[in-house]
Amino acid sequence: MQRLNASFLNGRPRPTTTQIVQFGEGNFLRAFFDWKVDRLNEATGGDWGVTVVRPIPGGFPQTLNEQEGVYTVLSRGVDEAGRKVSQARLIGCVRNEIAAHGDWASVLELARDPNVTVVVSNTTDAGIAYVPSVAYADEPPVSFPGKMTRFLHERWKAFDGAPDAGLQMLACELIDHNGEELKRIVLLHARDWALEPAFIEWIETANAFYNTLVDRIVPGFPRAEADDLRSELGYDDSFMAAAELFHLFVIERKEGMPALRLPLGEHDEGTVVTADVTPYKARKVAILNGAHTGLCALALLAGVETVGEAVSDPAGARFLDRLLNEEVIPFLTLPKPELEDFAAAVLRRFRNPYIRHLWYDISLNGLVKYQTRNLDRLLAYRERFGRPAPLMSLSLAAWLAFYLGRFPGADTLPPRDSAEIVERVRAIGALDDGTPAGLEAMVAAYLGETAFWGRSIDDRSLRAQVIEDIRFLTDEPFTFARLAARL
Repeated sequence: MQRLNASFLNGRPRPTTTQIVQFGEGNFLRAFFDWKVDRLNEATGGDWGVTVVRPIPGGFPQTLNEQEGVYTVLSRGVDEAGRKVSQARLIGCVRNEIAAHGDWASVLELARDPNVTVVVSNTTDAGIAYVPSVAYADEPPVSFPGKMTRFLHERWKAFDGAPDAGLQMLACELIDHNGEELKRIVLLHARDWALEPAFIEWIETANAFYNTLVDRIVPGFPRAEADDLRSELGYDDSFMAAAELFHLFVIERKEGMPALRLPLGEHDEGTVVTADVTPYKARKVAILNGAHTGLCALALLAGVETVGEAVSDPAGARFLDRLLNEEVIPFLTLPKPELEDFAAAVLRRFRNPYIRHLWYDISLNGLVKYQTRNLDRLLAYRERFGRPAPLMSLSLAAWLAFYLGRFPGADTLPPRDSAEIVERVRAIGALDDGTPAGLEAMVAAYLGETAFWGRSIDDRSLRAQVIEDIRFLTDEPFTFARLAARL
């Protein structure tokens, strides 16, 4: 079968220049950012071309150049009418791929290209990190901020520090304040390397580092369906990437920052430009991540293996609907209709038949996830109503039962956390000697453990609720049928 190449675009116009330099060749940026840019070009007749820089050595042995930069994105999921949708799109905005390790000179040549205006990155969560051993003369500097500092210095020299030669950086790494952190480390390297004060001023005044929030599940290459998809599409594509239908790109343009050159916010319904990304991050953490964490331990206790199975069960769907609408949305700051729309989209995403998301994978470091995703809503509910949030409390009890292995099949599903946390939970569980006093001592210690929650959350009403919930979950095997009766 023929390998995918530019001829399959059937004459569709392709960008003639590189305006975007992309650090990161992985599935996520290709099925998220490049997919958005490609659609933007089609909608506007734009010429936004992307050159992909592979920032680390090794990895996938083939390069996008072998397919002339062309690849397929499969957008798949459940639409608002509940119908299964699978859409294949050929991406034509990527012009070429360069390896930073092995062709650093070509990367620096891009820095001297006057057409380049935007840099986008996704170099893993650990990619934006300060590595003190990085040196200016390294070819290339091993860290991404080191590469970016060297790249910017090359551009500053090439254009004699012209203000209009500055770049706009869109950092898509999954860390808080990703753009600001990248800028901080770039400036740190510039000072470490004793680079010119005028260059440091140019970084500060002529370049913009935008914080972002990205949200799209990208499972990547659909290996199990590869042969069928080749037959259906009529070509062989080594870079095909599957993604869910949902996509959200929030770009924080604070007061005083320049307007974005890349006009995604004007033409893409899944891109939001805002002065403050915080409410959107809070929405994602509380609703999307919080729903996962809220139901995870309960599903594992009930023997439900995947997210899709859980939300296809009326009890699982009812639990999430009530959790989000009664115990989460009332405590967030964005307009209620917007939050309700996002919650409905989350539930559709959970029902995606093309993604098999295991609860056991989600359970990794479950207690800290509860702290960062759910605890604020648990406490806010108690503060507002003077009583424990019933579903958040049930989830809290379920995590204790899961870590203690008090459910059928626990031998094959041990808690996935650090040895210190697991041992601390076991020590707390040992307080339960089978008496009411022992059970209360265990729950009090669980709620009072600052290593789990960052503070003690123990009080008389929450303790009583969690004791009741532990009994409900463990006195007899827990099932979603029993959950339905509780709801």
